[in-house]
Amino acid sequence: MTEAAGARVLIVEDEPTLAENLYGYLERQGMAPDVAYDGHGALALLHGSVFDAVVLDLGLPGLGGLDVLRAMRREPMLWRPVLVLTARERLEDKLLAFDLGAEDYLVKPFSLAEVAARLRVLTRRGQGGESGPLVHGNLRYDPHSQAVTLAGRPLILPRKSVLLLAALLRPAGGLATHAHLTAALWPDGPPSDRALHDQVRLLRRRLRAERGPDIVAEPGRGWRLAPVPDDAGGGDAA
Repeated sequence: MTEAAGARVLIVEDEPTLAENLYGYLERQGMAPDVAYDGHGALALLHGSVFDAVVLDLGLPGLGGLDVLRAMRREPMLWRPVLVLTARERLEDKLLAFDLGAEDYLVKPFSLAEVAARLRVLTRRGQGGESGPLVHGNLRYDPHSQAVTLAGRPLILPRKSVLLLAALLRPAGGLATHAHLTAALWPDGPPSDRALHDQVRLLRRRLRAERGPDIVAEPGRGWRLAPVPDDAGGGDAA
């Protein structure tokens, strides 16, 4: 029995033989796979079931894999860790998939054992020490579904804002350093020196507009979440 035993994995692959091979191998590894052969079928299954990870082909008929990623990002309740399996090996394709939220990317042809190993890593992340929600005042983030609520209402945020908020919540009210936040948003490095400040400013404005907790800067160190304010206000310097 593997570390990912019982993990529910959605395989989204239009080539029947490959889908069957993936299904059989992952099942023998103790996982509980399901299969969708196109993007619309994948979204229907994501709406109706809970999965621990998604194996996603990009070259799907009709609604393509990148469109599936975009749809998942628009609906945080659908979001699950995604391993992209594709014949597309250009750097541009990889960067776009990562920017849309994919956690891992594997180019065909690949080893079934490597797919299983990467899924074990993804499901460990989702089932590890952050299995419970992260809460700050009336702000709540569920690491499993990546859903954000404020005062009990869904708060729909861009993908980068969700990652930033999760990183701010993890110190449990403490300081999140510049290096910690940068690594959470851009594992391979930020696109510019001001990128993190811009993301902080964007999230701060949204939280203030929704009467959520403010983001307080500690110059030269990082940022932290302040207690939920009685009313929105203050400056906007990041």
